[in-house]
Amino acid sequence: MALFLREEDVVRLLPMSDAIEVVEQAFVEQGRGTAVNLPRERAQAEGVGLTMMVAVLGGRKVAGFKTMGAGRPLVLLYGDEPRRLLAVMEAGNLGQIRTGAASGVATRYMARQDVSTVGIVGTGFQARSQLAAVCAVRPIRAVTAFSRTRERLDEFCATMSESLGIPVSPAASAEEAVRGTDVVIAITNVRTLEPVVLGEWLSPGMHINAAGANSLERRELDDDAISRCAVITADDVPQAMIECADLAMPIGAGKLDWSVVLDLGMVVAGHAPGRLSDDDITLFESQGIALEDVAVAAHLLERAEAEGVGETLPF
Repeated sequence: MALFLREEDVVRLLPMSDAIEVVEQAFVEQGRGTAVNLPRERAQAEGVGLTMMVAVLGGRKVAGFKTMGAGRPLVLLYGDEPRRLLAVMEAGNLGQIRTGAASGVATRYMARQDVSTVGIVGTGFQARSQLAAVCAVRPIRAVTAFSRTRERLDEFCATMSESLGIPVSPAASAEEAVRGTDVVIAITNVRTLEPVVLGEWLSPGMHINAAGANSLERRELDDDAISRCAVITADDVPQAMIECADLAMPIGAGKLDWSVVLDLGMVVAGHAPGRLSDDDITLFESQGIALEDVAVAAHLLERAEAEGVGETLPF
């Protein structure tokens, strides 16, 4: 019988350190060619819609999909031996944690070893796991944050300072948050093609995680920022081709070519370098993919079974 996990179960069973390790192994499978990730599909008609994401992890012998509609997101996990439904999980927190974990993996493989400061633009729900993941893989000593909503910014700084045990300070602008830092996180709810991080603010040696825009109608980085990056990865290039305006716009203008954008799994599996020198500016474009959802769901099922957590479904 399948197991059902609620949001509170996911939070308790999935610390960020575990999520990073699990997502890293999923990217190893991607790089080795033992995993399949299908780009997100959004179906809509007459005001009714559904989003579906599918992936298979051959090494783990699991497959699954995440569905998002008018209600709460769910992940359904299937096993190969025998082929059956293994679990159904509420996936709001799962999605937040795995998205942060992917940026943590990218930072581990692409950022300089000696980075110590972070500039983050955006302080919403997803921002907390983004920052926590970066701090889990590098010895970050200080963070500067910016949000257009002052109340949200102050709350974020206070909460994350206490959670991480390091100073998280408010900035008066996105430029102030970004300039002079080692790792830049863009995790905004931008709804336009007006970028929030400009290339003129970047310094040699920076690493950037851009994780807030997964639509060709939204972007976070301008063309100059993209052109200054020596190494560019995406969690899944085929998905980036249909969702990542940060890359699609300069490529459409002839300033870049998709051939230089790597799947993050190629770097994690050791087939390509995450950076060529300490002066390189590197970029990870995160769209959020099913590969991450399925990997985390498989880990959660193992933890839940070991601890006797969850509800048994009648099928």
